[in-house]
Amino acid sequence: MRVLITLAHPAHVHFFKNFVDEMRDLGHEFKLMVKKRENTTRLLDLLGYDYEVFGKTYSGTPSKAWGVVRNDLSLVRSAKKFDPDFTASIGGLYSCHAGAMRGVPTIDFMDTESATFTNYLTFPFATVVATPDCYRQDVPSKKHLTYKGYHELAYLHPDRFDPKKKYVEEAGLEPGEYSVVRFSSQDARHQEDEVRLQRKEKIDLVRNLSDYGPVLVDSEEPLPGPIQEHRMDIREDRFHHILAHASLYVGQGATTASEAGVLGVPWIFISNSHRCYLEDQEVHYHLGVKVESEKRARDMVEVILEGQWDFEGARKRLLEDKIDVTEWMVRLAEFYK
Repeated sequence: MRVLITLAHPAHVHFFKNFVDEMRDLGHEFKLMVKKRENTTRLLDLLGYDYEVFGKTYSGTPSKAWGVVRNDLSLVRSAKKFDPDFTASIGGLYSCHAGAMRGVPTIDFMDTESATFTNYLTFPFATVVATPDCYRQDVPSKKHLTYKGYHELAYLHPDRFDPKKKYVEEAGLEPGEYSVVRFSSQDARHQEDEVRLQRKEKIDLVRNLSDYGPVLVDSEEPLPGPIQEHRMDIREDRFHHILAHASLYVGQGATTASEAGVLGVPWIFISNSHRCYLEDQEVHYHLGVKVESEKRARDMVEVILEGQWDFEGARKRLLEDKIDVTEWMVRLAEFYK
């Protein structure tokens, strides 16, 4: 079986990597198509995967519209050469369009309800839309499949990931004595109305966290001078090992918050938008909290770090309820043999 996968973000690489490895062991062939983004291609290089760049990200509404056409055509040409049996993607706008044009089944894995515009342009062309069972946006019932998990359990389930303390020690850190912060660029369409942290708010947040120990900041934008020294300098393929041994995660990255939760690390997500998987972690497992301001985030830092919380017990309950998502993906893909 020949499978074409499109990747647009480092999280997509992590989501599919175990799936690709297992399916290759079963004799299937893959082609990884990447929308050009430096941290995505760098991660693929570190992990040793071959890939082909098919397009790039455009900014501004007119450019984005033109970009959809250009990226679609580029991917269609690649799909014609590779001749896949099916395509797979996350929020697979281009993959689903290319599959539909080539008459190839398409699987779209989706977990972001706020990406309404992308979903509007994607779902009609998908053969299957696979979502976590906590997903609440309407999906045509005949093509909707759900599973008991999150994207992050495709690569951070304990059967798939064993966090190494040696990477923490090599970074000069002590497990459980530092926090991780992420500031996002928020340039995706579904992030346009998100809470935006101002320069002073970023400085105040990091300085407040510094009272509890070292702070590592992962930022998609330049950091203000006073907190520049906190910028994370860690290889992308070791990030989850560092996150797994943190005392707390705070930031604008929803995926990183969910990653922290499934690793048993408490999180504070700064946003005014909904994420089904984070709501599930907050309401049912008490692994984190969503706030809508930097000030509220600082308040919750004290509550979490100075309180008595059993986050490892919460993680254990979560893992008892959820599945190894990669295993589910392989079973789904085998249907197309």
